[in-house]
Amino acid sequence: MTETERPARLLVIDDDDVTRMLACTALEEAGFRVAEAAGGEAGLERFADYHPDLVLLDVLMPGIDGFETCRRLRSQGIRVPVIMLTGLEDSASIERAYDCGATDFIPKPINWTLLRHRVRYALRAAEAVDSLVRSERNLSAAQQIAHIGSWEWDLGTDRFHRSDNYCALFGEDAVSFGSGLSALIERVHPGDRERVCKSLDSVCEGQRYSLEYRIQRADGQVCTALEMAVPLCDASGRVVQVQGTLQDITERVSAEQRIRQLAYFDDLTGLPNRVHFREALQSVLLRENVRGGHCAVVLINVDRFKRINETLGQDAADRVLQVLALRLGSGQAGAAEDGLSPDRLDAPRMARLNADNFGLFIEGASGRAAIEAEISALLARAGSPVHVDGQTLSVSFSVGMAFYPKHGDSAEALLKSAEMALGALRRRGEHDTIQCYTEQMKVDAEARLSMESALREAIDEDQFALVYQPKVDADRGCIVGGEALVRWHHPSKGLIGPVAFIPLLEEMGLIGQLGQWVLNQTCEDISRWRAAGLSVVPIAVNLSAIQFGRQDLLASIHDTLSAHEVPAGVIELEVTESALMRDTHATAEVLRGLHSLGLSLAVDDFGTGYSSLAYLKRFAVDTLKIDRSFVQDCDGGRHDPAIVRAIIAMARSLGMGLVAEGVETEAQARVLQAHGCPVMQGYLFARPMSEPDFRAALRDGLPGADRFRTNGA
Repeated sequence: MTETERPARLLVIDDDDVTRMLACTALEEAGFRVAEAAGGEAGLERFADYHPDLVLLDVLMPGIDGFETCRRLRSQGIRVPVIMLTGLEDSASIERAYDCGATDFIPKPINWTLLRHRVRYALRAAEAVDSLVRSERNLSAAQQIAHIGSWEWDLGTDRFHRSDNYCALFGEDAVSFGSGLSALIERVHPGDRERVCKSLDSVCEGQRYSLEYRIQRADGQVCTALEMAVPLCDASGRVVQVQGTLQDITERVSAEQRIRQLAYFDDLTGLPNRVHFREALQSVLLRENVRGGHCAVVLINVDRFKRINETLGQDAADRVLQVLALRLGSGQAGAAEDGLSPDRLDAPRMARLNADNFGLFIEGASGRAAIEAEISALLARAGSPVHVDGQTLSVSFSVGMAFYPKHGDSAEALLKSAEMALGALRRRGEHDTIQCYTEQMKVDAEARLSMESALREAIDEDQFALVYQPKVDADRGCIVGGEALVRWHHPSKGLIGPVAFIPLLEEMGLIGQLGQWVLNQTCEDISRWRAAGLSVVPIAVNLSAIQFGRQDLLASIHDTLSAHEVPAGVIELEVTESALMRDTHATAEVLRGLHSLGLSLAVDDFGTGYSSLAYLKRFAVDTLKIDRSFVQDCDGGRHDPAIVRAIIAMARSLGMGLVAEGVETEAQARVLQAHGCPVMQGYLFARPMSEPDFRAALRDGLPGADRFRTNGA
C-alpha cells in the first residue's frame, strides 16, 4: 500500500473483550483501521456498513459461532479474507474452517507480531485473488502475478496436465518438464518426497490435501510451494481425476522465518532469547517428569558489566557481549571472536536472557557437585581476557543455580529460583562465585517485598523521624556540631535503625525522596532553634551516592535553605568515599558548586575506601570522619593506632577538620585527644537523641562533655 492509498480496513469479531482489545491495539499500531464486534450477529451487521478488507473471526462464540458467521458471509458472495482465531487444534476443526470459507487460521494464544504479518500477507493474497477475478479473460497472466500454477491428474490414463505457470515455478517449460507424474516427483526435494507421495495416495482415496513442500528448480534454487488438491469423483463415487494448484510461497516462508528469528532470538548475539529458552526448558521438564529425571537451570551474570558499558561505550560493550556469547554458547574459549556461527542458532541450551545475563539448562543433571564442576570449567574457558578497541578486559561471572524438581516444577519457577540465588550474590557484593538456591532465599525475598511495601507506606504516611548525635570537642568540653540521623517508626515493629532500610531504599530508587525529607526536616529544626535564640552548631546531613549524582542537587539544596532561611554555614554534607569516586570529573563540578553555596563537605567512614591523598587535594574536602573500625584500635592497650595517627597527620597537613566517630571508651578518647583529634562523636558522650533533647543540650550543655577538658581551654 502506497502512502496515498487508504489504510486497510479490518473487522475483529470476538466475544472476548480482552482478546478483541489486544487485537485491535496491535493492528492499529501496524497502521490498519480497525472496527470490532462482540459476536457473530453483531459482526454480520457491522460488516454490512463497514465494508472491511479483511475479517478476523473467533471460532467459539455464543449465538452463531465463527463457522456459521463465515458461512453466511461466503453465501452472500463476499470474497474478503477471513482469518479464524481458534484455540481448537484438532484437524477436524481446521478442516471445517476451510470448508466454511476461511482463508487462514491462527491458533491461540496469539503471537501479535506474527498476526500483523499474517494479516498483511492475507491482504496481499486477497489482492491477488481479486486480480484473478478482474482478469478472468487473462487467467495465465493473473496466475503468473500470484505465482500460482494449476494441474490435473487423470487417474484413468495416468496423464498429468499442468499449466505453463506451473512449469515456470520449476524454472522449466512444458516441453522439457515431461508428461508423467514421475516428472513432478523427481523435482520434489528429497527430504519431502515421501510426504508428497503419501498425500497423492490419500487424494486418490478421496481426501483433499493442503501441503507445503520444497521443490528444486532447474537452476538449482530450492523454493517452497503450497499445493492444494481436491479429488473429483464419477457418479459411483470413484475418484477419476485430481485437480490442484501450486503456489510459490518462498517469500512468505522467508518472512515467517525472519519473524521467528525476531521473536525467538537475540539480535545482538544470535543466541536464543528468554522466550525461546523458557519454552525449550519447559519441554525438557516435561520429558524429565515422565522419566523421573532432573534438570539444572543456571543463570550466568557478567560481573561489573555496567562499568564496561559506562567506560568504553555501548558499541564496545556489545562486542564484548558477542565474544562472551560465542564462548559460552560453544564452550570453547579458543573459538574465533570475530563473529557468531549460524549453525548453532537452533540450540536453545544457552540463551541470552537480558542485558548481561545468560541462561543455561543441563538436562539429566547428576548432582550439584558435578554441575558446579561443569559450570566452573565452562566459565574458566569463557573468562579469558577479552580484547576490544586496543584494550584487554578481564571478565568474571557470577552464577545462580536451581534444580528441578527440588526448586521448582516449571520453567518460570526455576528461573525465578535461579534469579533469587543470583540476587543474593549481588546483595552480598560477591562476584566470581556460584550460588545455589535455598528456601531461605524465598523467605528473605518475601520479607524484602513486605519491607518494600511498608517503606512506600512509611514515606507516604510520614513514619520517619530525625534524631541528632552531638559532636564534642573534648579539649573545650562543649558541643561543636551534630549529625542528623533518620529512624523509622514502624507501626508494629517499633523503632528501626537506618542499616535495616537505607540499602533497600537505594535499590527501590526512593533514597532521594528520603534524603530530601531529612534535609528539609533538619533545616526546619535549625530554623526553630535559631528562633529560640540558641547558638546553633553545624549539623551534618548524609547524602547517598544517588543523591550526590543528581543534576538538580545544588538547586534542591539552595531552595531548601532559602525556604527555611537557614545559613549554608550551619549545614555540613557527609558523603562516603565510594560516592565521591564514582565519577571524579562530575564530583569536582558538584563540590565546586557546593562550596560556592557556602556548604562544607565531610568524608564519612574515611579510611575504608580509596583513601587517596590526590583526591582529597583535588576535591577540597573540609572534614574527614575517622571510621569507627580504626577508633576501636585506640584503646590505650597493646593495639597501635598507627592508621589513626597517619590520618590525623595527613588532615593537619591539608588543613582539614577531623571527627572521630564511634568513640565508646575513655581510653579511646584520651588516645585520640593526645594525638590531636579532639572532636569526637560516639556513645561515650551521647547516643543519638530526639530533637527536644538535642535542643536542651544546645541550651544547657552536654553533661560529662568537659571530663577531658584541657587546661586553658
